[in-house]
Amino acid sequence: MAKSPSLARFSDLSRLWFESAFDAPTSAQEAAWDAISGGENALVVAPTGSGKTLAAFLWSLDRLANSDAPPPKERLRVLYISPLKALAVDVERNLRSPLNGMRRVAQISGITPPDVAVGVRTGDTPPEERRKMATRPPEILITTPESLFLLLTSRARESLRFVETVIVDEVHAVAGTKRGAHLALSLERLDELLDKPAQRIGLSATVRPVDEVARFLGGSHPVKVVAPESEKRFDLKVTVPIEDLSHPEDAAVPGSPADDDPEDLIRSGPVGGPEARHSVWPHMDVCLLDLIRAHRSTIVFTNSRRLAERLSGRLNELAGEEVVRAHHGSVARDQRLTIEEDLKAGRLPAVVATSSLELGIDMGAVDLVVQVGSPDSVASGLQRIGRAGHSVGAVSRGIFFPKFKGDLLETAVVVERIAEGKIEETRLPRNPLDVLAQQIVAMVAMDEWTVEDLERVVKRASSFADLPRDALESVLDMLSGRY
Repeated sequence: MAKSPSLARFSDLSRLWFESAFDAPTSAQEAAWDAISGGENALVVAPTGSGKTLAAFLWSLDRLANSDAPPPKERLRVLYISPLKALAVDVERNLRSPLNGMRRVAQISGITPPDVAVGVRTGDTPPEERRKMATRPPEILITTPESLFLLLTSRARESLRFVETVIVDEVHAVAGTKRGAHLALSLERLDELLDKPAQRIGLSATVRPVDEVARFLGGSHPVKVVAPESEKRFDLKVTVPIEDLSHPEDAAVPGSPADDDPEDLIRSGPVGGPEARHSVWPHMDVCLLDLIRAHRSTIVFTNSRRLAERLSGRLNELAGEEVVRAHHGSVARDQRLTIEEDLKAGRLPAVVATSSLELGIDMGAVDLVVQVGSPDSVASGLQRIGRAGHSVGAVSRGIFFPKFKGDLLETAVVVERIAEGKIEETRLPRNPLDVLAQQIVAMVAMDEWTVEDLERVVKRASSFADLPRDALESVLDMLSGRY
């Protein structure tokens, strides 16, 4: 096997593990390591399955594995920020593979095995674990924007004082929102705790324009954009289960008796029945079940939790057994993990999900993604289809089922734009004063600030770079009770 020159910058331990696990680095990984190893802030834009997450982590893992252990309270060096709790847990789980692989290589090669701990701090983390992290933090902490805000506004922030690297995953999901403006201010508050600003690495498969998102990521610091030419291939199809979506009553319902059968008047269930003849859903259900049975692993995406639950129930009733389960943000954490593991292991043929599985969660070898109804955006559709073929060089297969005639036109346009990579543009919110007020309250609750220092830190965040002084003073007056 030819050795990659890009791996020469790593220690023997990391290089030997990588070469034993992969044929070669992807173009995204090689370009990312050029920037990251040089200490630059980097925005890595590459398709799903191109190894972005490992590209961001491997340099940090290499340094942690080959450095002396710091005092227990100074261990935290890498902060990974995920927009979703489910994605945070998934990344923690996937980091076990390189860490365990490095330990095995170390044992075989006679090298001291690395002792790198990974922790998760989200709204699902039990209080006892949070207390332990405050006194003995892990080397790598995986968290969410909201949990980072809480960490910075508590005594637990002392564990953040030695952070060297911040990784913001799926950066497109927050950059254009107030949630992103909130995170940007939290990152500037974090830098105020450190001896020098942390290196920032952003990851995304869907970013446009890259300069705007890079500005969000870096604030007042420069960011190198790593966006190698995409080699991702898609197999996309728009399917309608009946000939005329305007008149579903004209189509024969699959599995229903003949029109002149008197029992037709009293049939009920997911298919058949007089009420079913005025709906596209009985036809849709049969098509979806046929696709699930024709593939080893399928994710069906919907745009609402209610539809995910109802569709799961109808498909299981139609199949006469449990072939699918619903996965969304209201499902308990333990249940979500069980559903994800069952799908990966092949014990569950399919899941019906909302955006809870849209972002970079590794769901294993998913054969097919089905989207019911037009996705909310082109970027969302691209992310969802990317769950299938979630590996280097794999083809992502997706089938779109519009629900009604108007939905068909929208779906066709979205699919065309996905194929061409024409996602929506991200625009950063400008001076959201409600976000500013919340952050100011948190900042002054922890420390004393002059107005000048407060303004300096706030204006480093991209969304507040042009904040007028009178707007800042108005917010301070409001918070002081001077209306």
